[in-house]
Amino acid sequence: MQFAPVRRLDDGSLAAAELQLRGLAGSALNTPDSLRRAARLMEQKPAFDRQKVEFSGSAPARAVADLLPLLVTLDMESIQTDPSTAAAFSATDESLQRLVLSVSPDRLIADPQRTLAAVAEARAAGRMICVDGMGVDHHAVTLLPLVEPDIIITGPDLLTRTTDPDMAEVAHALAAHVERSHAVIVAEGVDTEELRLAAMTIGATYGIGALYPPVADPADLVDETIVPLPGAPVWSTPDALAATPYALASRVGTPRRGTKRLLVEMSKSLEAQAAAVGQAMIVVGTFQHAQHFTALTSERWHRLADITGFAGVYGVGLSHMLDGNIQHAPLDPEDDLVNEWTVAVLGPHFSALLSARDLHDNGPDLERTFDFIQSFDRMTVTQAVHTILTRFTSAATTPAAVAEPA
Repeated sequence: MQFAPVRRLDDGSLAAAELQLRGLAGSALNTPDSLRRAARLMEQKPAFDRQKVEFSGSAPARAVADLLPLLVTLDMESIQTDPSTAAAFSATDESLQRLVLSVSPDRLIADPQRTLAAVAEARAAGRMICVDGMGVDHHAVTLLPLVEPDIIITGPDLLTRTTDPDMAEVAHALAAHVERSHAVIVAEGVDTEELRLAAMTIGATYGIGALYPPVADPADLVDETIVPLPGAPVWSTPDALAATPYALASRVGTPRRGTKRLLVEMSKSLEAQAAAVGQAMIVVGTFQHAQHFTALTSERWHRLADITGFAGVYGVGLSHMLDGNIQHAPLDPEDDLVNEWTVAVLGPHFSALLSARDLHDNGPDLERTFDFIQSFDRMTVTQAVHTILTRFTSAATTPAAVAEPA
């Protein structure tokens, strides 16, 4: 166990400490990063996190927590999948440290309903939410508008790649999220003065790294002046007060009437705008029934899913599966969402919703009429995406051999 100072990047002031685990000195696992990587590769992350929880109750950890905020970062997946880790986590004394639950991008993409429910539960219990791996996992930036983390931890690799074009996209996404939510960005890998400046360039306010050496003895931190770490939770989107996107958007806007022919072209326009933004975008669509997700639509969404961070489609008759990079999920025929055709796109700088309510006039397909509503309000779009993702109740892991028929 060691304690890594979390320092303000502009003046080096101490704001917090992170409880870290490392392997034996002189071994291949003698750094926290190498031990954490090994735990993940060996599928021992729950055991790793359980040990961290146990250490958080030790006398040295309590001594640090008496001095300044002690961050104890745990994978949310460890809490969800390992009963022993969950039990140890539940038994911790929240007054002694700040428990930070880290959300895995892969976990959210595979099982959005369960992951977002766990985030909401943790936030209601006063836990801090974190997204890490920013700049390493290209899906991490996709999480920001959905998870709305209190803390964002950028990976060490990001600081050495600040001139890469895709890193500029990450920096812009971070700036947009922090401006809206006042989340805290902590840069890992601040090992030199040059990397400290790089961390500030990408928008980090605090840093951890060799420039601020970790300590084993809490007494080494006693004589420093502590600057306050911003409180948590930060601002997050309120829960939706309606069960479907159309019902939600209709509370604040006035619907118009149109035919499916027009709505198809409007949907294509939104999809094109999402594709232009790229990996930071979330795109979800509800198609009522599987037959409406035609071969041509499937082809278009395959191209979209290869570019964006998350693409999910929902409808009666669709199966839980991963079709290329498109997540398919079924709808219950009794679900009111079956009466709506929705396309929602959500990213760091652009959000839009097109939701149409079927009037069931049973005319020719392209002449079917809908009452539809548009919204570009970020809170409305975020809530709408959440209402759709709550329908996704299990991971889709089986690749599809054939796209849905026309």
